[in-house]
Amino acid sequence: MRTLLSILLILAIGQAAQSAEVRPGDDFYRYANNDWLGTAALPPGVEKFDTRDMLRTLNQRRVRDLLHDLADPQANRSHLEQIVGDYYASLADDRALEVNDALALQSDLDEIWALADISALSAYLGGITRKGDAGGAATDGLFAVWVHQGFTDPDRPWVHFQQGGLGLADRDDYLDQAPEKVALRSKYRATLTEIFRSLSLSHPDQRAAQVMALETAIARSHASEADTADTAKANNPWSRADFDRKAPGMDWSAFFQAAGLAGQDNFLVWQPSAAQGAGALAAQEPLDHWKNYLAARLFFHEAPYLAQASRTLASLGGSPSDAESRAIAGTDAVLGEGIGKLYVARFTSPDAKAAAQDMVRTIRAATRRHLEALSWMTPATKTKALAKLETLDLGLVYPDRWTDFDSLRIVRGDPLGNFRRAEAFAYRRQLAELALPVDPGKWEITPQSGLAILNFSPNSMQFSAGILQPPFFDVRGDAASNYGSAGAGLAHEVLHSFDLLGNLYDAQGRVVESWWTAEDEKAYRAAAQPLIRQMESYCPLPETCVKGEQTLGETANDLGGLAIAHDAYLASLKGKPDRVIRGLTGEQRFFLAFAQRWRRIQTEAALKKQLETDTHAPGEYRADLVRNLDAWNIAFGVKPGDKLFLEPAARVKIW
Repeated sequence: MRTLLSILLILAIGQAAQSAEVRPGDDFYRYANNDWLGTAALPPGVEKFDTRDMLRTLNQRRVRDLLHDLADPQANRSHLEQIVGDYYASLADDRALEVNDALALQSDLDEIWALADISALSAYLGGITRKGDAGGAATDGLFAVWVHQGFTDPDRPWVHFQQGGLGLADRDDYLDQAPEKVALRSKYRATLTEIFRSLSLSHPDQRAAQVMALETAIARSHASEADTADTAKANNPWSRADFDRKAPGMDWSAFFQAAGLAGQDNFLVWQPSAAQGAGALAAQEPLDHWKNYLAARLFFHEAPYLAQASRTLASLGGSPSDAESRAIAGTDAVLGEGIGKLYVARFTSPDAKAAAQDMVRTIRAATRRHLEALSWMTPATKTKALAKLETLDLGLVYPDRWTDFDSLRIVRGDPLGNFRRAEAFAYRRQLAELALPVDPGKWEITPQSGLAILNFSPNSMQFSAGILQPPFFDVRGDAASNYGSAGAGLAHEVLHSFDLLGNLYDAQGRVVESWWTAEDEKAYRAAAQPLIRQMESYCPLPETCVKGEQTLGETANDLGGLAIAHDAYLASLKGKPDRVIRGLTGEQRFFLAFAQRWRRIQTEAALKKQLETDTHAPGEYRADLVRNLDAWNIAFGVKPGDKLFLEPAARVKIW
């Protein structure tokens, strides 16, 4: 049985030779990956492992090694190295977690027990308002604040006001009557009881019941996950006065004063029902119930930084059980960009950013040519698509501007104090953006994350250092392989700016009705029908086939990204022939890299779930999209009778 590390090494070095047992024209995915597929095996308890998981494992190991090194006190450290090392060392040190353990939470609990009226409650709720994000992710505070351009006003920052305050992940966890949800609620209530018992509070079960009832009431007012993801439904401009008028009950003046937003008058309330529900509950729910709720939220929020509370939470399954994992996750959560700057300095080639920018220039030019040549898009729509391509801000490897952490004070041996100061630092930086111009180049991910992200608002993308590395991108490696792997992935994401979802946002990231016409959409769907049928012909499990319509957006962009990256690769050669390496032409290496980026092993249950619910088709069928390109058929001598052969007229081209 191979371990994750051995799988990691195999993925990283690739296969020098292709399978002699499989003909490329019959099954290109297995031709490119068969040797690896025949030797790799999932470790126990792992459902799937692919190239993205490989990079995630590698990046996590590097971050761990970096933090271990920085935790060792040394002279002549930079301020950033010092605070990152001290923060991690404090979390990893059980003795530091024990210091003032009981007293730390007790002083905060005393503040909660002292709340005397709605104004005091409102001020406390405002004071625990957290920094939000682009996804409207769950937050411990009743609300989160994300400072970002307006959905229809891209020229100035707005306060995006987002729902939060639930102990379980989503409103449906409280409201759904499915047996598994009922069991989840029962387990959560038992967890709350144990938390109150660990705090030596009387009547722990009664307190847990009150918290459960209040959180259920909050959940009833929350918007669904689908509605939260719908920008049109989240685009609700409110003035400061609207909170008093539309969501009475809360003392909003006290709330916003404590949240540092007293002078603001431009809010985008993503979930008006949540604000209205909070106002009503502040006025109607007994204050003692609120106090118990706040005590529970406090525990979950600060437990990782206190020894006994952390052990209690871990025993209940609420956090990683080992101290090292908790310390790494905790440090990355609040100092992620700082870690990212140090990660880049240690693990990323100085040439990586420039090399990625060179590739992006050719891909942008190739995308422009493809857009101009589209037969299904009307001329007026092409003009809008080309304008959006022109303004697309592409961030590569790491941010052009790093956060300055010089004013952040971190004290070795004070994990809870460090967390509070770092959290306050991040929130203050967020509010400070209200006085600054909108920055399309602001990163929403960290360099070490191994992520790539497309932001529709503003019109921008970021590809992190953690993903722009082998096997996807090698600064000193083969250009053909780089374009076939990272280049095709990057072009895929660029195409999302112009597709069925991207056309709801204009070149400045404004939410619009749609800049496609009805004629454009009709022609797009007609062009896509052969691809839908092609994907639906793949049935990896008995009576379970790929859902062509469900996967269309991703599959169309896989194919379009592949075609654009191939054209960009040829353009990068500037008319010169590429080298032959290990007997493979540049064209062959390009397509092999594309197929190898989809390497994946998974359980049958994971495959079945993917087929049923995922908008991405299984990797082997994404790899076999090469059959639609004339260049692939020529490069590998594919001919009639080969299983993947398509007559030229049947080869699909959408983008």
